[in-house]
Amino acid sequence: MTGLPGTRTVLCQLADLLPGSMLPVRIDGVEPLAVYNIGGEVHVTADTCSHAQAFLTDGDLEGDRVVCPAHWAEFEVRSGKPLCFPATKPVAVYPAWIEDDQVLADLTSTKEGAA
Repeated sequence: MTGLPGTRTVLCQLADLLPGSMLPVRIDGVEPLAVYNIGGEVHVTADTCSHAQAFLTDGDLEGDRVVCPAHWAEFEVRSGKPLCFPATKPVAVYPAWIEDDQVLADLTSTKEGAA
């Protein structure tokens, strides 16, 4: 995906993000993003593990937790908080929502409590 990120950046079509799945999104000038569908709710985090710099979307989504493929660090998708060692820093979390069958996010700010 290209274009300038803003307060209403389209990340993907909802049809491309089935419940219980995650999708990597790349936008020029923005850190790699991970988009999640957890029970019909969409969430967006940085796609890079805060510990090993691996892509989280190369790992596993287990409920509301994503497991890094490098050293099995786990993060809570809604908050970005690390749930186990070796990760000790959260990943960034961005406000996200569904509008007109598209997943959008505000990439100008992170949610409170996230990196």
